[in-house]
Parts: sequence; structure tokens; C-alpha cells
Amino acid sequence: MKMSEVEHVLLAELLQWYSLQRHDFMNHWQVIMGNLQLNQPEKALAYMREMLAVGWEQEQRIAQIPEPGLAAILLGFMIRLRQEGVNATLDFPAEMKQELYWQDHWREDYVEALYGYTRECEAVSVRSMEPLRVLNSEVYLYDEPGGLSCQFILADEEDVLFDKTVKFTISPK
Repeated sequence: MKMSEVEHVLLAELLQWYSLQRHDFMNHWQVIMGNLQLNQPEKALAYMREMLAVGWEQEQRIAQIPEPGLAAILLGFMIRLRQEGVNATLDFPAEMKQELYWQDHWREDYVEALYGYTRECEAVSVRSMEPLRVLNSEVYLYDEPGGLSCQFILADEEDVLFDKTVKFTISPK
């Protein structure tokens, strides 16, 4: 099986994210161990709670999607947003957790289009960054007859800055 150019990029990105997460994980352990060695267990617990509150639930949601191309795209997208300081959430219907769903709603050629869409959304996020401005991103996956759609909303505390939906429909054979 030959990988597409986008799949190579996704693999490289995921390896980069893994490396960054491993580095962060080791730093977190050092902080926790330092607090414990200084006999400050309450500080260690507070740090652990703070560490666990940052974005992991979204990554756990993505892991529930059995379509690997889509999961890789969404994982990279959510991590890039988080690294830019954008609060990001993901929502999708329960049926998208089932492998059977993806047999009728996904085609490999969606990978390139959806990856391009996420990069476009990320570019809007980066251009919208200003000091002290809190940005929130909401990503929604919707079930469509014979396909699916993905909506990206970017907002600050007062305004919706960007709202775009892309729809993927499987052509009848």
C-alpha cells in the first residue's frame, strides 16, 4: 500500500507531536517528583490536576473515532490549535464511534481535502491572535446522507470570527 503525500505529512506531524508530548510528560514528572522530594505533596497534587485539565479530554474523544485518517487529521489540528493558545473542543454524534458507520461515510480521498480545510482554519486562528485575546474553537462533525460535514467556528469572547463548514458526499457508484 502506497502512502499519499498528505499521509506522509500526517505521519511526520504525529511523530513530532509524540516527541513534544514525551518531552512535556518528562518535564511534568520532574516537577511532581521535585515537589514530592521537597515534602510538598499538596503542590504535586495541584500540579497534576492542572496538568490533566489541559485538553486531554478532546484527545480522548478523537481516539473514539475508528477512522484513522480522520482521527490523525483531527488530532494534529487540535494539538496545533492548543499550541497556538486556542481553546478547542470537538463534538460528533455517537454513531461516528462505530466502525460500521465509516464504511458508508468515508473515502480515502477525503483525507487531502479535510487536511487542507484544517490548515485553512488554523491559519485563520493564527491571524486572529492578539495579546490578551482569548480564542475558542469549536469543531463539529455532522452525519450527512451518504457522507459527513465538518464545521469549524472560531470566536473570541464577543464575536464569531470565522464559521465554515465543508461537506463530503459519497458519489453513487
